[in-house]
Amino acid sequence: MVQTIIETMRSERADARERTPLPVTLNLLAAIFSINIVVTLVILIFSSRDLIDYDAANLFDWLNLVFEAVTLWMIWYRLKVTRPFVLAFTAFNVMVGTAVHLAMHTMDVGLQLASIIPDVVIFLYFLRSRRVREVLSEDLVLERMELQEEGGMAPRWSWPFVRNLIMYFCVFSFLGHWMEMSFCLAIKAGLVGGEYDPSNTMLWRDWFYPFPMHGMAVVLIGVLLYPLWRTLVRRTNMIVGSLISFVLNGLTCGLIEFICGLMWNAELQNWDYTNMPFNFMGQVCLQNVVGFAFAASIIAWMVYPWLERTLAKLPAAAVNIASVAVLMVFLVAQTLYLVEPPIDYRTELEYALAEDDKDPNYLTDEERASYEEELAYLDYLDAYKAENQARLERERAEQAAAAEGN
Repeated sequence: MVQTIIETMRSERADARERTPLPVTLNLLAAIFSINIVVTLVILIFSSRDLIDYDAANLFDWLNLVFEAVTLWMIWYRLKVTRPFVLAFTAFNVMVGTAVHLAMHTMDVGLQLASIIPDVVIFLYFLRSRRVREVLSEDLVLERMELQEEGGMAPRWSWPFVRNLIMYFCVFSFLGHWMEMSFCLAIKAGLVGGEYDPSNTMLWRDWFYPFPMHGMAVVLIGVLLYPLWRTLVRRTNMIVGSLISFVLNGLTCGLIEFICGLMWNAELQNWDYTNMPFNFMGQVCLQNVVGFAFAASIIAWMVYPWLERTLAKLPAAAVNIASVAVLMVFLVAQTLYLVEPPIDYRTELEYALAEDDKDPNYLTDEERASYEEELAYLDYLDAYKAENQARLERERAEQAAAAEGN
């Protein structure tokens, strides 16, 4: 595995040495794009989600980060398609950005002219520069990947295999969030056991907050659980191999949740399965392990191999570009939530009720009744968590006293 990756890096360096040197202006543009990506991500890391709105201006800025990352990739490979791509996107920025301000009646002519100057300069440079045409001369090869394992999948630990794992990690981190939402709604509806907690704003308000634990589970499926299932089926039969795989899938995902719980849920502040049957330390329970087994088995037996075969049929260059865009979207979302958590749900509710006390028209009667009901439920949850916290402290004190006695 390591040798394959090293050989790929050596080949990449050799290809880089053979590429036509970039002109100073294009190098400068690449440096500006790189610096802007890094600075923006750092700013997002130290910004509170509550101070950032999903408005048109921010969405445009984040979309431009994706554009800049894809452009850097294209420039690195000297792709001819870079030029029309940059021309189209800069024109899009100018026209759509202006149209949005006009539609929202927020147009300031001076500020708008200043904001479009970089796009206009880049547009004119790529439009008129002969040197850009000469350097960016490589065709975008729209051919399928030639090296494929049996079953039409990428060879293990080749670049396409690693690239796909990166994309799966990013995409399934988002999908895992939505899966958690669906599970919590099932709890609220009484379909499965557990405590429904509406106070987690990262879960209910911020739909694009990635849950990396789920992304890591899918990476582990690709690296370990899928090939293990294939091996079990070959050495036994489809039924026996799949049954063993099902059990191992559930245990593996349960172990991931348990390890993450010890790291980020030591006080049972994020989830608590103490009242669930067959739980262990309140971090994992049998119900969730069985649910994980079903989800992981569906992915390992059907979704993952289908994705691998589908991506292997697509042009490798196009998938590479898509992977850059996916990774950039994930980095924007992840850095936005990395340091400063959103304000808690109780604060939001209390603020809305306080504003309604000042202005009776701030909330409708139905909204006020709903907010008061939610606050009462939060009081119950706080008492429940305080009771569990007290129990944990008693158990630790008893364990410490027993250790001293021994």
